[in-house]
Amino acid sequence: VDDALCSPRGWQGLIAYGCHSLVLVVDANSAQTLQVLERHKASVVKVRCSWFMENYHHNIGSPYSLRLASADATGKIIVWDVATGAARCEIQEHSKPIQDMQWLWNQDASRDLLLAVHPPNYIVLWNADTGTKLWKKSYAENILSFSFDPFDPSHLALLTSEGIVFISDFSPSKAPASSGKKVYISSPHSSPSHNKLAAATGAKKALDKVKILISNEKPSAESVTLNDCLQLSYLPSKRNYMLLLYPREILILDLEVNQTVGVIAIERTGVPFIQVIPCFQRDGLFCLHENGCITLRVRRSNCSITATPHEEPDPEPAQELVYDLRSQCDAIRVTKTVRPFSMVCCPVNENAAALIVSDGRVMIWELKSSISGRNVRSSSSSASPLYSPVSFCGIPVGAFQNKLPDLSLDNMIAGQGASTGEELRNSFLQEVHLKFLLTGLLSGLPLPPFAIRMCPPLTTKNIKQYEPILAVGELLSSNSNLLADMLHVFPSDPRGIEWISLTGFISFATSTPNNLGLVRNELQLVDLPTG
Repeated sequence: VDDALCSPRGWQGLIAYGCHSLVLVVDANSAQTLQVLERHKASVVKVRCSWFMENYHHNIGSPYSLRLASADATGKIIVWDVATGAARCEIQEHSKPIQDMQWLWNQDASRDLLLAVHPPNYIVLWNADTGTKLWKKSYAENILSFSFDPFDPSHLALLTSEGIVFISDFSPSKAPASSGKKVYISSPHSSPSHNKLAAATGAKKALDKVKILISNEKPSAESVTLNDCLQLSYLPSKRNYMLLLYPREILILDLEVNQTVGVIAIERTGVPFIQVIPCFQRDGLFCLHENGCITLRVRRSNCSITATPHEEPDPEPAQELVYDLRSQCDAIRVTKTVRPFSMVCCPVNENAAALIVSDGRVMIWELKSSISGRNVRSSSSSASPLYSPVSFCGIPVGAFQNKLPDLSLDNMIAGQGASTGEELRNSFLQEVHLKFLLTGLLSGLPLPPFAIRMCPPLTTKNIKQYEPILAVGELLSSNSNLLADMLHVFPSDPRGIEWISLTGFISFATSTPNNLGLVRNELQLVDLPTG
């Protein structure tokens, strides 16, 4: 994988990511590659899919289609029809890599609108069906990324090299008239209150801990600005809240009072952040670290800054957001060539995450919950009220009628839901344990050089039982691009493969030399039907 960025999966369970100049579409349920899109001439740097947006009308005349937009290092954007593998249109504005792009999901006029950031300081709205430029707007600073307000589609925040630009008049029909409201935010390390964290005690000092003000004045030259900020994003679970991701901490901003109301800091020996995905069902954060570990942090309820018994309480106590670590997965072995690239979360249930690794691996981690406490309900009554109605069309639902379980993140944290008021009150007495389980793994190819050999050709004699199979240290069915089988024949990578029939091949391998310089040569005859 080279310069990869994965894109969320929808109800179809599909994940798309860039690998060199290719775009791969993977089925998360079976961990198999379904489609390889090949048209780019340079490394793919951005991938954005639109198949998680199903809030529009579609019928036989205007069918629902799987569309995907990918951008490469030369600035070219290609919009794909994933089902057919064909490119619908190509867009080229400049020759520099696209900084960010996103489909517009919050309007009914057209489902083909794509907003892109073209370097150094342009945002362009494209009609991705025809490749037509609808409008273009330039700003004073270099734009790094942007984020839409999920509660107000006319609000857009631009992360620039010097600060944040808030746009309040975004519209698909015309370019923003104003240049937006520009604010400056210093890095938490440059804030005077950040240096007082160790000695902060009491209500007012605790309040100073989270009061890193948003200023309309440019910070001094010695203060560190947003150059080390990795990501900006609105919180889809809380109105007027935003997060800023730094390598060693996450700031939660309250845009109504213009101050930070939460700091998620990593310990001195902790692993820095790479990416964070905020959830919309619960105020939770999926965080990716440099060692490939994915952590889930959920906001603690009823968090506020209170005074100590020896201090006078504040008449207007500030609300401090505290995020507890609820679960984390195993880390990967990071080397010079193996490192995590990107993470994506299931946008439907928010109970699974996929990790893209530089060696080509795609790891599917799913959240599993277990309940412990004074009230543990049986699995038969664990359906959410949304999925277990009391009546349907005036007909009472039977006690033994099958109910569809709700496996969403919100229901898992709430203790598997509650179907009555009494169960809802008792569910707060339960302690829900969340853990990540590896449920899918798509392995990449071995490091070159590796053996590769195609099976014998199709003839009139074997046409009935012929299946085109390609052996690349592992078996790939070339007619459907699906991994047919993986055979661990040797402890090391095979040096050569020769087919003897459609159902068998000979492979040989040589082990690494020992202290005496001797090696172990092995020759294996493998029968495919039995393995």
